[in-house]
Order: sequence, then C-alpha cells, then structure tokens
Amino acid sequence: MLSPSAIQWRLHCVVEPVALLDFQTKLQGTWQLLSKSDTIQQPQTGPSPHLETLPPALAQAIDPDGSQTERTDWLRLHSLLTLGYALCMILTLVLFGVYAALHWQAQRRSLNNRLASNAQLLASATQGRLGQYTVLADALAASLRRHPQLLLDPAALEHRLVQARGWMAGTAILRVFDAQGVILGATAALGPAFELRNTPQIWASLLQARSLGRPVVGPLVRVPALGTWVLPQIHFYPAKGRTPAFWIGVGIDRQAFNQFWSGLMSRQMGSNRLRQSEAFILVRQDGYVLARWPDVPATQFAAFYTRPQTGILVRSLQANESLSGADFHGVVHSINQERRGYWTRLGPGAPDLAVSVSLPAALFWADYWRTLAPTAAAALLILAMLTLAYVLQQQRMRTQAQAFHARHEELLSYNGQLRQLADKDYLTALPNRRYLMAQLSRLCDSVQREAGLRFAVAILDLDDFKRVNDTRGHSEGDKFLKVLSRRLQQALREGDVIVRLGGDEFAVLLQGITHGGDAMSACQRLVDCAGALVELNPQDAVQVTASLGLALHPEDGTEPEALLRHADQAMYAAKLAGKNLVQRFAPRMEEAAHAQQGAFDLLRQALAEHWLRLHYQPVLGISGRDVGRVIGVEALLRIRHPQQGMLTAQSFISALDAPHLARPVGRWVLQQALGQAQLWNAQGLDLCVMVNISTLHFLDSAWLDDLREALAGHPGVRPGQIEIELTESGALRDLDLAADVMRASVAAGVRVALDDFGQGETTLRYLQRLPTHAIKIDQAFVRDIIDDPRDYAIVAGLLHIATLMGLLTVAEGVEDPDTLNLLASLGCSYAQGYGIARPMPAEELPDWIQAWKPPILPRLSVHASPNLPEIQRQRFTRLYAAAEGRIPFPQRVMEADAERFCHLGQWLHGAGRFFYGNDSRYADIHRRHGQIHALAQRAKVAADAGDHARALDLVRQAQMINDTLVDDLERIVRGEPSIHADSPAPQ
Repeated sequence: MLSPSAIQWRLHCVVEPVALLDFQTKLQGTWQLLSKSDTIQQPQTGPSPHLETLPPALAQAIDPDGSQTERTDWLRLHSLLTLGYALCMILTLVLFGVYAALHWQAQRRSLNNRLASNAQLLASATQGRLGQYTVLADALAASLRRHPQLLLDPAALEHRLVQARGWMAGTAILRVFDAQGVILGATAALGPAFELRNTPQIWASLLQARSLGRPVVGPLVRVPALGTWVLPQIHFYPAKGRTPAFWIGVGIDRQAFNQFWSGLMSRQMGSNRLRQSEAFILVRQDGYVLARWPDVPATQFAAFYTRPQTGILVRSLQANESLSGADFHGVVHSINQERRGYWTRLGPGAPDLAVSVSLPAALFWADYWRTLAPTAAAALLILAMLTLAYVLQQQRMRTQAQAFHARHEELLSYNGQLRQLADKDYLTALPNRRYLMAQLSRLCDSVQREAGLRFAVAILDLDDFKRVNDTRGHSEGDKFLKVLSRRLQQALREGDVIVRLGGDEFAVLLQGITHGGDAMSACQRLVDCAGALVELNPQDAVQVTASLGLALHPEDGTEPEALLRHADQAMYAAKLAGKNLVQRFAPRMEEAAHAQQGAFDLLRQALAEHWLRLHYQPVLGISGRDVGRVIGVEALLRIRHPQQGMLTAQSFISALDAPHLARPVGRWVLQQALGQAQLWNAQGLDLCVMVNISTLHFLDSAWLDDLREALAGHPGVRPGQIEIELTESGALRDLDLAADVMRASVAAGVRVALDDFGQGETTLRYLQRLPTHAIKIDQAFVRDIIDDPRDYAIVAGLLHIATLMGLLTVAEGVEDPDTLNLLASLGCSYAQGYGIARPMPAEELPDWIQAWKPPILPRLSVHASPNLPEIQRQRFTRLYAAAEGRIPFPQRVMEADAERFCHLGQWLHGAGRFFYGNDSRYADIHRRHGQIHALAQRAKVAADAGDHARALDLVRQAQMINDTLVDDLERIVRGEPSIHADSPAPQ
C-alpha cells in the first residue's frame, strides 16, 4: 500500500512533464536554470565550476539563431502554463480513478494470493502430518511382509498392532484388513460395521484410490470401544512374494489432530484483523469435512461431520476436479454470510483432500475503503497544490521574463564549452569513439593522397575486469580506470592516440608506422603497462591483465569500420589464446568469425523454421546385468536443411552454447526426447533416453522450471528414464550451484551424467563434488586403447575410479568389435559408437532393435570390487578407538544416509549392484550392511553417555557381522556359494 506522499510524488512525476514538455523543447534547458532562483542573477563570465563533470550528451544547447524574441517565448510559456494547469487537474482526477480501479484489483489479487499462500502452507503441513501416519503404516506393512504368518494369527497380529500404535503419537487405533475388506486384527474391539466391505461408498472410494496408489482419509467415525472420534487413514499394500494383499487402517485421534490443526491456525493469525476473521476447513472431494477452525459447537458436531456438505466450497471443489487450487466467492447459507476464499488440494500421491481458507467479504470491502482514503486525501491535496503553484508561478513569470536575455547569453557561453567536451569520455577525459571515427576517416583520406603513409588500429580489453567491480565496487573500478588510462596515455609514442570505447575497452591509433614490428612493440608496451600494479589507495592495489588486437592499414583494411572490426577480432583471438597477449589480425580470424556467425544464423533459422530433428544412437550394455542388451539411446541433434539435406551437429556445435540459443534449443530437445520416450513406452519399448543439455542452460535459473514443465507434459515417462548429459563446453565454475541443480534435477525425476569426460576443462573435482550418476568417456581416449598404451591407461584408470565411486560408465566412439571386447573385459558398463550402430531416426529404431543380435562378449577380467576388506579393517580400527573415547566418532555415523555414502555402501549401491545385483544373496548383503551402521550409531550414543564398555561390545558385534559380510561378498564376486548363516539381529 503506497503512502499519500508516495502517491502525490508519483502523480507529480506524471503530470509535471505534460505541462512543461513543449517549453523544454523550445528553450532547451532554460527553464531548469530559471527555476533555481527567485531573483535575477548576473551572467557569469567564466565557465561553470562543475562543467567539466557534465557528460557529452548535454552538448546540445539552445539554438542561437535569434529567430524568436523573449516576448514570444514568454507568451508561449504563459499559454503552456495555463494549458498545463488544466491538463494536470484533469489528469489528476483520471489517475485517481484509474488508481482506485487498479487498487481494487490489487487488493483482490493480494487477498487471493494471501489466502492461497495460507491454504498451500496449511496443505503442506497437513500433508506432512498425514505423511507421518503413512510412514507408520509403511513401517507396519514392511513388518507384516517380513512376517506374513502374522496375517494368519489374530493374537500375534493384535500384539504387533499394539506395539506399532506406540510408534506414532496421536494414533488411536490400528486395523488390518484382507484384500476383501475383512478385519484381520485391530487394537480395539470392532464390530462388523467397521469392516470395509460393509460400507459400499467408502469401499468404492478405496478401490478407486488403490488404482491411483494413494491412501484414503476420512470421513470421521466414532469408535464406541474407545469412546472417541477418530480420523481413519487407510492404505493398500499389494501382494508381494508370499505376502497376500492387505489394507492397513490408521485411526488418528480426532482430538490430537484438532490440536495440531488449531496450532497451525493460531500461528497464522497474528494481530491482523483480516487474518483473525479467517476460517479454515479440511474437506474431502465428496464433501465430508474432516477438520474446521473455528470448530462447530458440540451440539452440531455429529450433524456437521457425519454427512457431506453442499456449500459453495464443495461445489467449487467438485466443479474443478482437474485444478490443484481455485478461489471461490459466494454466500454461506448456514450463517447467511457472503465470504471470499481459496482452496488448494494436497500434493501428488497424497489423499484426495483440500484445505480452504475464507473470510467475510464485508471485511474485505471495509479494508479496501480504509486503504483508499489516504490516496483520495492525497489527490485532493495535489489539486490544491497545483492551484496554488499555478497562481504563484504566474506572479513569478512576470519577474523572471526580464532575466531571459541574460540567461540566454549565459547558456550560449556554456554551449561552447560543452561542444569541446562532446569528443571526450566523461570519466577518463580521453577521446571517445566519435573522435576516433573522425580521426580514422581523416587518416584513410590522407593515405589516398599521400603514398607511403601507414597507421595501425589496436583494440585493448582488460581481462576479468568485472572482478574488480564485483569485489571492490563500481566507484573503485572507476578510480582504477582513471589511473590506468593515464598510464596508458603516458606509454604511447608522440602522435599516438588512445580513446575509451566504453567499459574496460580502449582503442589505440598508432600513426607513422614504418613496418609491423613497430606496431607490435608499441602494443606490447601497452599490454605490459596494463598488467602493472595499480594502487587505488595506500592499503589497496589491483592488478589485471589485458588482451590486445592489432590491425594495420592498408594490409588489414582500408576503411575505418573494417579496421576496427579486424582489430576487435584479433583481440578476441588473443583472449582465446590465453589472454594477456598481443595478436595481429589474420584472415583466418575473420573466416572463423564468419563461420561462427554462420553457425549462429543456421541454428537460429533452424529453430525458427522447424528444421531441427533428433536422431537416436543405441547404447549397449557390455558388462554386468545388462550385458548384450540395448538399454537406451542418446538423442543427437540434427538439422534437416531444405537445400543441404541432413546436417550433423558439427555444422552448428559452436552455436549451441550461445546465451540466446542455449535455452530455446535445450527446451526443444527436452520436449522432443520426452515425447519420443513416452511414445516408445506406449509401444512397449522400454529405453532410457539420454539428452544433451548445454551447461549454460543447465545452470540457468529457468532450467528446473523447463525440466518440470517437460516432465509434467509427458506423464507416460517413468522416473529415471531420462538422463541429462551435460555437454562440456566449459568448466562448471560454480560447483556448489551445479551440485544443487543436479540434486534438484534428480529429485524432479531424471538422472545426470557428465558427457565427453576428460576433454576440455573437466577435472576429477567434478566427480568429487557433483552428485552425478554416470560419466561418458570421450571417444578421443576410446578409439586407440588397443594401439596406444596411454589411452588404455587413462580409460582403465577412469573405469577403476568410477567403480570405486559407484558410477556407471559409457564409452563413446566404439568403432570395432575388438575395442568393444576390451572395454567389456575392463568392466565398462555401456558402450556406443558406429561399431554398434549409427544414429538413426526414431521410426527406424524399433526394427533395428528387433533385428539386433547380441555379441558374445568376454567376461570381466579385472576384479570388480575395490579393496573393501582393508578399507573396512581400517574403519573398524577407528571405531574401536572412538568407542574407547580416544578419538571422536566419524562425522557421518549418525547421518540418516550414512550407509549410502560409506565406502562399502557406495560400492553396493553403484558398481556392486550393476555387476552382481541379480544375485539372490545381494539383498541380504544390504541388510547386514544396515545392521553394521545401526550398531555403530548405538555405539556412538553409548560412548557419548560415557558407557564405553557397552560401546566396545556393540562395535565387536558390528565387526562380527562385517567379517562374514565381506567374506560372502568376495565369494559372490568369485562366483562361489556362501558358507555363513544368516547373521543374528543385534542385541
């Protein structure tokens, strides 16, 4: 809400220029000077003391042709002032009316946004609360699946349910039903009326929710055995192994749930009058209300909660089943009150519930008029002030008309000085681009008249100057440019000129050049001078480097624009060559620039004209459980040119990282690849689709929105089926940001891999810091691994590193069966290349897969497990020392995901699962590994409490399990049967 003073200021900013626009145009600056003083001043004989700080844009002063007299100007000003006053009055009234309408819309939008925000917050909190009971049901279901005999033993089942009820506060009752809804066991005595099959309406909704894979909550029901009302939450668990399908019902104590619900409400209220009038309702799609704040009187409780409601909220819910949230406005007949509100559904996978927030419409109207009143008062004040200003200005103009002539002469004097500054840079006082172009034109004309006259143009650009502004501020950056410009000017030869083009870019005009070596020497002096230390103050000094490009006349151009363009191209070549260099223009630079621009134009036109296509290259599993199977395809971008035919990415690859093309192309590729994956899924062809995305797009703030939009638009794509491959055009300089984006992308439902690993600027720090799923080894290392021992060593080393880190590997550029066999023997996970298949259109892929004959690949010759026994031995040495209190426990012991990221866990979830995950003993290995971590956590708790004897005993138990686990793991790797019995549960 704007204050009256802010409204007045904004209206003033709008109406003031209307009245004075024509006057400013005619007198070109006179009015500003006249309005600074109420008295006539004598013209100054010297320049203004601040004139040298004015930018060249002010060089346009009044037209000194003397065609209009001061009297004519005064009469026009008087007419304009009167007209301006009338227009301001009208405009003020119009603006107030517009503001009132816009304010109404803003108030309504603000209310809807606040109600929506409250509803979404409450929906999230409610979903979280219900999710806790879902966790309880899932834990109980997991226990029943481990012990399916409990479903046949009512007494044992009831005992287990009684134990489980204590796992979660607020649980009033737990029930287990068979697949037909018959009660198998409960924590309280229930009659046949509580069997699911005896409530047809609820049974139908349960069957519908079962097909959607989500629980059902409500309606409220009174349990006579408990003497209380409960909120039932029912989950279905399909048959699995020896365990038949069953239902689990969690009865949430209604009083406990209301305490949680009321607590949420009280935190939302505060002291705001509108908030205190809000009402909150948790309702089912069929109209049953589960919770309400404020609650209904006790006399109306049963009537309100035990039958579906039919008010405006429920009608809005049922009329907008496809929406996740919507506002509503109508009369609530039960209290005969008009209310405004907003409802939002719980998130995906949650029960079909909605949270509604509403308040009386009368309060909204009262708040609107209350907030509009200051603006109305401000508008009246503006009208009064305009009238007063008009009267006072009329009197003032009569006096100031006498000073017009003197002021006019003063401005003429200023104008001459401003014209002298028109060719100078206002910050450094160096000549500017206008001056440079004039001198270049003069020299080019002189060369045509005088044979043998030569000169050169150089462009100098500071390297990473943005760092100075970012770390020290723009004022210090300006100070640095001033000092540096003076130094550069002193380093020039007599007759040479340096100009500032803008920012941190300078141009140098070298005259009287006899040969190219003189120009190169002069440019090298400039680069050395730019790289010297610059003291901004006694406590701070800055040092940067510079890149310089040189173009000579007439060898490198005969026109000013051509010389500047070629010097600029040479400067960019110096930056690409490593910076802090001098480069002279060469024709290949322009060819490269034209080729780059051609790639940009081609890709831009292809995107606009819909020439883009995707071809798909199969990816073959060559070791582990996917050996011989085509597990997926890589989507490769092509351009179908109407004249040139199908163009590969080599024709436009340099343009894929252009800032204005990276995101549009990435979005197109993402949408097309997901659409094709969904189509293949519908055809029964299960393939992982690997999509190349530029790092520029991936690190863009809009990437996650683009990804979620694409996934939401293709619900037929299963989670994890899409793999994002980061094309490595440059280093991921902000690894923390890249890691956050990767984790968010994985959470959204895709996997992430590093493409072309080993080329460009990728480093092993990427593997250390980034949560990537796989690496693709660049084809430059793969092609010659048979003939080049260095390539072989690099590939083998990368494969070993990936195995230790639990990463999958894809070898690119496999051209022949021998290379494929060698990679398989080294334990590479997947391979792709022309030796397997060339990229092909999507419609050709199913026939190719059907005709595909898996090759006979050699068994893994390199040991697939790392030195886990020694690693585990060293870790237990530290655990013993920690249990005795000699050293702290490892930091990750108490983390929830500790067993996922220890050495053994990382291997078990990565390379170990890939190579040996099909072994029936592998699940038991995981179970025992979890026991080890559980014992370690208990040992830390005991050690922290000072019970070191108990801690040591727990560590010994963990080591016993570890020794048998490692031995069995080695036997799985060697293909031998296990000899150890199932380890006992920890005591």
